[in-house]
Amino acid sequence: MSEDRAAPESAVSLEDLSSWSEELCRQELSSVLPRLLSMYQHSDSWIEHIQLLKIIIDMFLPHMNHLALEKTLFSQVLPKTVKLFDDMMYELTNQARELSSQNLELQSTLRNILQTMVKVLGALTGCVQHVCATQESIVLENIHSLPSSVLHVIKSTFVHCKNSESVYAGRLHLVSDLLQALFKEAYSLQKQLMELLDMVCLDSDSVEDENDDILNMVIVIHSLLDICLVISSIDSAFHANTWKFIIKIMLTPDYFIRHSSYVVFLPTPFCTTLSKFPPSLYAASITTAQQQEMAGTFLVILDPLISQLLPFPPFVHVVLDSKLDLPCELQFPQCLLLLMVLNKLPSQPEDMQMLWCAESPVAGATSRISLLKAIFYSFEKCSGELSLPVCLQGVESKGQAQVAVTLYQHVCVQLCTFIASSHPSLFPELDAALLNTVLSATMITSLLAMDAWCFLARYGTAELCAHHVTIVAHLIKSCPGECYQLVNLSVLLRRLFFFLAPPHQVEFIQKFPPKAAENLCLWQYISFQALSADLRKQIATEVTRVGTTQCREWLSSSRTLGELESLNTALSALLTVCHSAGETLDIRQQTAITEVGSQLWVVLSIKQVISQPYVQRTLSLLLPLLGFFIQTVDPQVISQVVMLQASLLKSETPDHVRFAVLEFLPSLGKLFIPQNIQDEILPDLSCLFALLLADRNWLVEQHTLEAFTQFAEGTNHEEIVPQCLSSEETKNKVVSFLEKTRLVAETEAARVERVKQERGVFWEPFVKGTLEVARWSPLEPCAKRARREFPLEEEYRTALQKATGALETIELLLQKCPAPDWLPVEIEALQERLAELKRCLLTEET
Repeated sequence: MSEDRAAPESAVSLEDLSSWSEELCRQELSSVLPRLLSMYQHSDSWIEHIQLLKIIIDMFLPHMNHLALEKTLFSQVLPKTVKLFDDMMYELTNQARELSSQNLELQSTLRNILQTMVKVLGALTGCVQHVCATQESIVLENIHSLPSSVLHVIKSTFVHCKNSESVYAGRLHLVSDLLQALFKEAYSLQKQLMELLDMVCLDSDSVEDENDDILNMVIVIHSLLDICLVISSIDSAFHANTWKFIIKIMLTPDYFIRHSSYVVFLPTPFCTTLSKFPPSLYAASITTAQQQEMAGTFLVILDPLISQLLPFPPFVHVVLDSKLDLPCELQFPQCLLLLMVLNKLPSQPEDMQMLWCAESPVAGATSRISLLKAIFYSFEKCSGELSLPVCLQGVESKGQAQVAVTLYQHVCVQLCTFIASSHPSLFPELDAALLNTVLSATMITSLLAMDAWCFLARYGTAELCAHHVTIVAHLIKSCPGECYQLVNLSVLLRRLFFFLAPPHQVEFIQKFPPKAAENLCLWQYISFQALSADLRKQIATEVTRVGTTQCREWLSSSRTLGELESLNTALSALLTVCHSAGETLDIRQQTAITEVGSQLWVVLSIKQVISQPYVQRTLSLLLPLLGFFIQTVDPQVISQVVMLQASLLKSETPDHVRFAVLEFLPSLGKLFIPQNIQDEILPDLSCLFALLLADRNWLVEQHTLEAFTQFAEGTNHEEIVPQCLSSEETKNKVVSFLEKTRLVAETEAARVERVKQERGVFWEPFVKGTLEVARWSPLEPCAKRARREFPLEEEYRTALQKATGALETIELLLQKCPAPDWLPVEIEALQERLAELKRCLLTEET
């Protein structure tokens, strides 16, 4: 044994080891290292831990086989090291609030912990530096414990530094020097780790090892993403550099070509990265220049990468997974990612387009939706971006500069571009997606689908447009009652009808003639402005005749609630005539409408309007209809109308009734009210405006301000205008509206934060709860007969209670003893009498 050889390892102390030469460490590696590792695993002292760790890394790590580092060192040392660091962090955080300048013992303890943590970070830095120095190309499997352990420690450190002001409760200055050293050490360690990861080669000898490498790299990416969230408010430059590195290791096209199994992990990191660039509401807190630099780098690489990933079924399935449930901040990036895919499909072969645009191809396959449905679904989730709205970079056209567009415009243009260039075989999928979305409970998503459908109608043939109009018309006629699906379909029919060629308009009239009362349910939704002048006059005449006839028939009938549906349809059709073809009506037709409107108004009561949705609908149609002919309406009827409205608004009435009132009130500004009824009308009129201007619903308030302005500008009765302004708050509100000034100023940052909170608190529960219920709940009530007074009602109740009591007595007797033989025969006879009684009741009801 040479002179500088030490005693056997069992007798070697840590002090002796620290004096060993490099050559001696190399020679005794195989015998001493197991002993050191055992001591490290069983040591309970933090001081001894760090001593052992430094000796192992500084003195013996340089002599180890780099291919065996994971097995011989990292897998045995790093888990214990991470636990050691977590224990120190827990102890530090747990005692930090008690720190004070008087408690010198605690101050010393906490400073010692921080110093030890700095040494742990230094030791890990030594591990990373060694791996980088000894290998040109690093196989991740050979060191897979190292990145995950290092990232855990780094994140823990940054979180502690970020929260230090609250953790140390005003005593931060007592340890700020060591916290700064801790942050710098973690900063340096992360830079070294990113250098190491830049050298990683993911080619493995076996498929199993390759998949392990992929999983490890995914873990690394997600850990770095978590770290970005922590350091975003600590160091913007470091934050930007970390994002650049994430983008670099995530987007390596050659790597993805060699590996179709990694693609299943890609969408979430893609979306997370996109969420950090403007105009995302969750963009990273870095300079605009840094954001633009990162976005440019990311998008330049991402675009061709998606082109290469398009053919891979695993990528298709994970992007279109029907069970994909992303957090709020990733919904907007997901929508952008889907649009990037959509933008590339027209240049792809038919089978590629079908791969993305069809539903799950075979039974038992992983459930996924079509790309078009996924886009509509993702768009629906972008409530915050739509309400602000956020703006995206526009498209340069004909040499003109790019103009920013809203998310709605961007998605609509992309959809229309796809419709114009997609393969005809995709049209069934397109039709299904559009119809499904038009029937959506979310209004803005339904409108988007309508815009795309209208483009299809204009871009396609005239025959295709006529075919679609006919289909929508049949769908409307098949709706069982008033519901949001019917509302959406009616808007679509109205819009599509404008694109019908004149011959197809004639065909539509022949298929659904307005002179047939059952077709009023369609003509109430069609703007007569879409028709030629001759057809407009003809159809307006027929609809007016059929509509007024329907009203008269109801007035001469028993006037049951069940018959109100046909009445409301007739009134709606008449209102459509007035709005879109009123100039074609002659005096006789105008008089007919005014007469039935006045007669119908007389039979309405406040109690019915408050309690019956059908009657509320009747009121909502009658008010604008009377307003249209306000100059010819009998003054006494007007007085009754205003009086009933004032009484209604003093009770709990739905908002749609208030909107109907607001649609009627401006028409009174055109009217000179006769002197003999001014005392009846004007006080109620000022009361109406005062109540509506004080309404706390912002939408009602906005409509009221508009209606009040129209009335005030046109009325001859100027004296009632100030009477409508019942308070200083109301006066200020009206003045601000007229001057187009805001009552409440809101900064851009506050606005964004409010939208985020609204999305989290209101939008998601609304979509998952209320809208799902509404999807199946019709808005109209069950048809009921108008309530009648029954003079013998108490006698009926008494008789029924006696019959019920007799049956309960028989039930009790059956529990005590067997029934006599004659009881079944008598029960059967009783059932026959009950059936006969039921038939009598049904006959009376009808």
